[in-house]
Amino acid sequence: MQPRLLPILRRLRPHRPVGTDKIRVGRDHDGGYVMVDDLDGIAAAYSLGISDDVSWDLDLANRGIEVFQFDHTIENSPVEHPLLHWSKLGIEGVSSEQEELDTLTHILARNAHRDRTDLVLKCDIEGHEWEMLSHLSSNLLDCFRQIVIEIHLLDRLENDAFLDTLRRGVLALTANHRVVHVHANNCAPYFILGGIPLPSVLELTLLRRDRRRLEPSDETFPTALDMPNAPHLADFQLGTFRF
Repeated sequence: MQPRLLPILRRLRPHRPVGTDKIRVGRDHDGGYVMVDDLDGIAAAYSLGISDDVSWDLDLANRGIEVFQFDHTIENSPVEHPLLHWSKLGIEGVSSEQEELDTLTHILARNAHRDRTDLVLKCDIEGHEWEMLSHLSSNLLDCFRQIVIEIHLLDRLENDAFLDTLRRGVLALTANHRVVHVHANNCAPYFILGGIPLPSVLELTLLRRDRRRLEPSDETFPTALDMPNAPHLADFQLGTFRF
């Protein structure tokens, strides 16, 4: 298992963006994300999966950034704001022509954002991120200066088919972006696979490589900006998250 898993995990090694700080965007605990302080000039944000929490979306809207929200599991947006635009759409990897599902590629094109490079993305779609990522064209994620994504189902990596899908998703995420922050969601358990302890659910922040000089980081996680998703439980210690 280790020879198959370690090359994937090594692509998620955190890097330090030289000359800039990090900030927390969104509420305390679950729903807030640590990001690089590089939001000036952002044209629009995409929020995939919102449920009942739009604190990240509102933080960006209050900075004057339009936020396009997508979630087909709710009947109405939990908050109204002139810069928040909710659609009852779920995200899929390949178009199925189902009324309540669409691909990220189609959504970006419909908003005339396909050729932008000044967007940000937040993705928390409960495991469907792997199907989405594994079918994206090689440069579509270049639209996004910064990506925050909660990745799920890591405890299923023993399944060969899923491992292949995850590998393609990680390759897409890290083709032109680098992980700059990592945090474990303590609502889900740790597990051990091939002697490697891993959280089942992981929050990643990635920055496009052209934004800053990026150096391998010796930072330990969680940091002072992090908070446990479940506040009544201890946060998971990831150390330097280097494999």
